[in-house]
Amino acid sequence: MINSIDLTIGTAILLIGMAYWTVSIVEHNNNYVDAVKTDYLFDKGISVMESMVKDGTLQDIVLLYYFNNTEYAKELVKQRIPFKKYKFEIDGNVLIDNLNNPNRTICVIAVLTLNRTEGWYVIYGNSSEIKISNKRFIDWLEAYNRYSSYEIDTPVYLSRNITSSEVKLYLSN
Repeated sequence: MINSIDLTIGTAILLIGMAYWTVSIVEHNNNYVDAVKTDYLFDKGISVMESMVKDGTLQDIVLLYYFNNTEYAKELVKQRIPFKKYKFEIDGNVLIDNLNNPNRTICVIAVLTLNRTEGWYVIYGNSSEIKISNKRFIDWLEAYNRYSSYEIDTPVYLSRNITSSEVKLYLSN
């Protein structure tokens, strides 16, 4: 025969079991949502790095960095990366660090081999846009005169001792 104490114990066991099940589902769901957010952020990071590689912006950033024009390189990075929380490194040297929580980050790595021949190139533009010429010049004076109409016109010499560079973009949600 079932008496009231058995029903009370059964109900308590059922309630405790349902509470554990609910907590398990909520934790599992939160982990799933975090995984989806992380995957989305990783895909966006890959997309940004891929577009920067395709249009040559990443190469320009690396060249500006190695030609000691880090401020121009930083501005170019800020223009192209649409995230608020990120860290941008070139060969282990931090260019920009806006991460709040560096423990929960996603890293997107691009290895860039410069596809330019040795010679004079010109960093040119104005305060809102900086570019590096695709054309190589043999003579410094010719390079300077060709871009002298720009607000910024700095001929720089690229030697072939610059090898591939590892560029890392760390993202945080």
